[in-house]
Amino acid sequence: MHDKKVHLFIFLLLVLSTFAFAQKNEVSVSVGALATSDQQTTVVGLVCVIGNPNCGGPFNNHTSTNAGFEGDYVRQIFNFHIASIGAEFPLLGVPNQNLTSDFGGGVTATLSHSSVFFTPSARIKFVPSARLSPFFSLGGGLEHLAGPASSVTRGTLQYGGGLDLKTPLPHLAIRGEVRDFWARGFAEGASNVILSPDRLHHVFGGLGLVLKF
Repeated sequence: MHDKKVHLFIFLLLVLSTFAFAQKNEVSVSVGALATSDQQTTVVGLVCVIGNPNCGGPFNNHTSTNAGFEGDYVRQIFNFHIASIGAEFPLLGVPNQNLTSDFGGGVTATLSHSSVFFTPSARIKFVPSARLSPFFSLGGGLEHLAGPASSVTRGTLQYGGGLDLKTPLPHLAIRGEVRDFWARGFAEGASNVILSPDRLHHVFGGLGLVLKF
């Protein structure tokens, strides 16, 4: 009888520890849109013909707003009840964006490219056990832009936040979030080409589901 009680106690401890472990992991999927700020290009040293004094620019570069898809994994490291701190690994993909350069006089050029952002980050989540839990994220990683003939990979800074809303299902929540990936765009600067600003804001806003396990 004593052995049965010991075995039952050990079993309950294992169940409770497994449950506690489960609450330290989150996987989320969000769908939304990515908007990129505009940029101007100026070509230095050009000799302009009479009647076209602005042949070197500045020319405006506009990137279209398109659908983005994000997957995110979070591992909780500390839980202070009022707030928790975790490591997160957001991966954002945008299958298609159009970069249009306006050279004036009705002359434009458009380049289509895809975007991928991977930015390991630190995340702080406030009142994680509450029905509504806001969070803030800060980190950095890589941005990869791929066009039809070339691709570039650069560093990027990520910061943003959101709100998780618990559902009646114990391990499922609804998430709304906004993240800014501060990085360079597809256009390249050079000794005679000035980009302004040098870095762009790639702002993602999305809605999704969070699974805690």
